[in-house]
Amino acid sequence: MANCPKCGYKLRMIDIKAECPKCGVNLLYYNQQERLALDADKAEEEHINFQPKIDRVKFSFVGTKLSIVRLIMLFVPIGMLFLPLAHIKADIPYHSIDTNVSVLNIAMDVIAKMEFDILGIVPTAAMICYFVSILGVLLTAVFAILNIPFVSVSSSPKGFKRNVALSTCGIVFTVISIISFLVFNAQLSAQFGAMYSGNIGIGSFLVIVGFLAIIGINILIKKQNIPVKYTDVSEYVERIARRKAEIAEMEAKAEAARKAYKERQEAEAK
Repeated sequence: MANCPKCGYKLRMIDIKAECPKCGVNLLYYNQQERLALDADKAEEEHINFQPKIDRVKFSFVGTKLSIVRLIMLFVPIGMLFLPLAHIKADIPYHSIDTNVSVLNIAMDVIAKMEFDILGIVPTAAMICYFVSILGVLLTAVFAILNIPFVSVSSSPKGFKRNVALSTCGIVFTVISIISFLVFNAQLSAQFGAMYSGNIGIGSFLVIVGFLAIIGINILIKKQNIPVKYTDVSEYVERIARRKAEIAEMEAKAEAARKAYKERQEAEAK
């Protein structure tokens, strides 16, 4: 059986009342306020540990004027992907294509118009380059989108490197997409001559410019080296320290009472 938390009396099976038969303390509600205070202290400790993370996220988004500009600039590469990335025009017998390629129609419009009966006369290497170009655009979009959530951890030790790496990956995949499309374009021009024409759109270059702008503004923020403004939580720390000292004192008194009760029991047994 358990012992009384106050005096240390060993409770028996017949002790069914809510009060300790030795000291009369209510066993159910004994130290209830202290237990509630412990829960409050635990919540405050979690707040103390979590508050710096909130401060860093807030500072990353709107901590300085450049941070606000960076937040706006993150949407530029995404917006540029909706502009014409390339233009394709083909006057093949029984089939005609005249479309601008963007992230909106890259799968639905362009691929759908290239029906399988056309693929038979298009060089396999050209089609591979075309699909690599499409994949490059899609991966560019992925890294452009990833820039937004990852900016929240810009104030972490690896935040600057991570931000630059994401934008650099976006540039790399954009360049891969452009090169692959140019190879595809050259092969189809050689295959069909005047019946086919294609060119890179302004959107592809603006996507690169957008990523470069993000890299540039991250460098400027890094050079500013403005420290994160942390919320003062010293009040909570001091209060928790006092509470821990009080609890330690109470536990020491309770332990002393239990020890004294045990010594009396041993003395009576002798």
